[in-house]
Amino acid sequence: MTNAQSSLLLPSPLLGGIERAKRPSGPIVGLVVVVVCLLVGQVLAALVLFPLFGASAAALGGAVELTDQLAMLLSFVGIAGLLALWIRLKEGRPFGSVGFFPASRVGLHLAIGAGVAVVLLGVPVGVNLLSGQLDVGAVHTARVGAAFVALIGFAVQASTEEIITRGYLMQVTFRKWGLTAAVVLQAVVFSLLHGTNPNVTVVALVNILLIALLLAFWALAEGGLWGVCAFHAVWNWCQGNVYGIQVSGMDVRTTVLSIGGAPGSADLLTGGGFGIEASLLTTAALIAGTVLAYLAYRRRTRSTTR
Repeated sequence: MTNAQSSLLLPSPLLGGIERAKRPSGPIVGLVVVVVCLLVGQVLAALVLFPLFGASAAALGGAVELTDQLAMLLSFVGIAGLLALWIRLKEGRPFGSVGFFPASRVGLHLAIGAGVAVVLLGVPVGVNLLSGQLDVGAVHTARVGAAFVALIGFAVQASTEEIITRGYLMQVTFRKWGLTAAVVLQAVVFSLLHGTNPNVTVVALVNILLIALLLAFWALAEGGLWGVCAFHAVWNWCQGNVYGIQVSGMDVRTTVLSIGGAPGSADLLTGGGFGIEASLLTTAALIAGTVLAYLAYRRRTRSTTR
C-alpha cells in the first residue's frame, strides 16, 4: 500500500501528520515529551518573560493585571518551542505537520472558530444576564485597546494547548492505539491541565472534558487545527478580557465589561469563582456543540470512504 493510499484510509488528514516522521514517537514517549515540554518549556520562557514585562509570578494567584497576564500566557511559547525541537530534530518532520498542513482556507477556518466561540459562550452568559443571575457592573471603553493586546497572549496559550493535545498527542496515539484511544488520551490530559486551577468544581471538570471532545471532533472534521486554535483563543479571551469573568479560575482585570454574579445568584448557573465554564448552562451548550462536531466528523468520514 502506498502512502497516498494509506492517507485515504485515515479518519482525518490531521492524523496523517505523523506519517511524515522519519523516526515517529509512540504514545508513551509522546506523553512523556508533552509532560517535559509543559514542565520545562514554560518555566524557561517565564524566566525571560516575567522580568522583561516586569510581571510578578505571585500576582497570578489573585487579580491578574495585563503585564502579568501577558507574561504568563506568552510563556506558553516555551512549551511549543521545545515540542517543535523534538518534532524536527528527533522525529524528522516539519512542525506544521502537527496540524497546520495543508494550509487551505485558513482565514475561513479562523473566522468560523472565532465566530462559534462567541456564539457558544454567548448562550450561557446571555441566559444568565437575562435571568438576572449575572449583572453588568461597569463598561470600560478605555480598555478596549489593551483587551485586544491581551488577545495575542491567549492566541499563544490556546494554540499551544491545541498543538500538544488535539495535534501531537492525537497523532502519536492514533498511530499505535487507534482513534478511540487518541481522543480519550488527549481529553484526559487536557482535563488534568485544568483540574488544579483555582475554584475548580465537578461541573467545571465535566465542561472541560466536553470542550476537549468538542475540539477533538472539530479538528478531525476540519483536518487541521486552525479552527480549534481560533475557537480556544477567543473563548478564553471573551471570558476574561471582554466579559470580565474568571477564565478557569483566573481573575483578569483588564476587561471591557465587569460582569459578576448578582446577589443570591446560583453558582451552578453562573459558575461561581471558576467562571462561566463551571455553569450547567455551559454544559448544555457544550453538549450541543460536541454532538454537532461529532456529526461533522462522521459526515467527513462517510464522504471520504465513498
